[in-house]
Amino acid sequence: MESMESALNDIQLQAATSPARALRLLAGAGSGKTRVLVYRMAWLFKEKQVPPNRILAVTFTNKAANEMKARLQDLIGPTGHHLWVGTFHGIANRVLRLHAHQVGLDESFQIIDSDDQLRLITRIIRAQELDEELYEPKRIQGYINRQKDEGRRAQHTQMVSRDAELFQSIYQRYENHCVQNGIVDFAELLLKVYELWRDNPEILAEYRFRFLQVLVGECQ
Repeated sequence: MESMESALNDIQLQAATSPARALRLLAGAGSGKTRVLVYRMAWLFKEKQVPPNRILAVTFTNKAANEMKARLQDLIGPTGHHLWVGTFHGIANRVLRLHAHQVGLDESFQIIDSDDQLRLITRIIRAQELDEELYEPKRIQGYINRQKDEGRRAQHTQMVSRDAELFQSIYQRYENHCVQNGIVDFAELLLKVYELWRDNPEILAEYRFRFLQVLVGECQ
């Protein structure tokens, strides 16, 4: 296994071994951001004796997350399994599996992808006998996901027009269906974790204590 000094250039090495409590790196695609994060985690574990289960690394894509995990296995061995490494949605899923009951979910809840979400919305629109050209399913899908990204449930959306009222109605029907069937979409994963921490200060405090180091790559 190559040493950190030979694996990284001077700037990368400085970032990977910086003693700073807060550090931001600005770098373009293909410049080695993932490599720096991996070596920083290995450095924290080996040189600073930070327990693996107290390091959280979040990235934007499955490809980058899998790359991190593979490289960490090479650098620190089986201990790497204890690190929390994944995408934003992957980490959210992991948190919710641990606290499903606190957010009204069964531990075996199912995650639907974007295509499944769109099909469900289409069925709801047709059940309400709405014109799909006026209330295009993809447009409704975008609306629902934006509301969730902003932390708003259906009952919290503003109804300032007839269209807004119908959008809210579709969102509410969609939300009811998901609850009744124990399914969660990608935006819901993040919203559920936000609500979990917002409404349960003792759980939030637990995670704040658990993670001594938080590394985020490709934040978009």
